[in-house]
Amino acid sequence: MKNGQLKAGYNIQVGTENQFILFYTIHQRPTDTRCFIPHVEKLSSISLPMPKTIIADALIWKRRK
Repeated sequence: MKNGQLKAGYNIQVGTENQFILFYTIHQRPTDTRCFIPHVEKLSSISLPMPKTIIADALIWKRRK
């Protein structure tokens, strides 16, 4: 970067329940908004049950509309 700032090269999405990590994915995208949907799709493709409730920050839902 020309301005001296470093940007994240990877983004880790984590799914938890009762403070236990159940699932995670690693993405080569620096923002959460482009990682959330692939993360949930990957979760639905494995043998873990889908959660009843998914909590994400407002930016993800705003961008999805």
